[in-house]
Amino acid sequence: MFFRLGLSGGSRAVRALAVLTASIACFGAVAYSAALRGGRGAKGRADAKAKQTRPPRPRFIETPSSTTIGGEVRFRFHVAPRSQSPVPTRPGAGGQPTAARRFQCRLDGGEWTACISPHVEAGLVPGDHALAVRALSPRGRPGHAASLSWQQLEPKPFSIESRGTSEEMLPGEAPQPLPVLIVNHNPVPIEVTRLAVAVAEGPPGCPSEPNFELVPASISPSSPLAVPAGGSVGLPSSTVSAPAIALRNLPVNQDACQGARVRLAFSGEAHG
Repeated sequence: MFFRLGLSGGSRAVRALAVLTASIACFGAVAYSAALRGGRGAKGRADAKAKQTRPPRPRFIETPSSTTIGGEVRFRFHVAPRSQSPVPTRPGAGGQPTAARRFQCRLDGGEWTACISPHVEAGLVPGDHALAVRALSPRGRPGHAASLSWQQLEPKPFSIESRGTSEEMLPGEAPQPLPVLIVNHNPVPIEVTRLAVAVAEGPPGCPSEPNFELVPASISPSSPLAVPAGGSVGLPSSTVSAPAIALRNLPVNQDACQGARVRLAFSGEAHG
């Protein structure tokens, strides 16, 4: 800092006092400026620390397709670790047990509620839907949310068409397959999880039980049959058997079953 003094011919004592005053003013200004810089630095560090305590945005690792049918969808999500170093997860593994990550979910802009992965939304009505997921810090502070949108369609029933012809059944023979065609009338693929056959109407004196053995197709929820959108699949195939029927050989009079025609009904279950 520099001062130009308007002194002319003044004493040295006055000139020295003026210079001293100017020096003190410069010192005060420098100190004040340093204090301002120190305050901004502390706030920046506080903001950075607060940002570090906010949990990362979750990432979806399993989601429904953009267009689904039915009233249920499933999600899986997680938060990637900040580092790849091993983290102890139980006592005795090298440190204290790690608290499980907490999440909150929100469907269609509703209230945030606690949730876990995998997460299932059931009872959905046809229309557009959106799910948001966010993680919570150990102190309950929410992080940024990840969201996903999809369209839920009204499911249409699939049809089961018989492709078989009349076959003669003899008591005690192995079950005969009943060829069928499964037709998917939905605009998205479906998975058929059950396909069975029943006697809709038996001949007089020849009831379904105990005379007939009815065998469902070899599909199940754990081993479903995929049918493409708007497509069809015929059974039996190289990997899936069709429903089958057999006439049991019973130690009773089965004359009423001879030459009779049996009316069959097919049923099944599927999901999109």
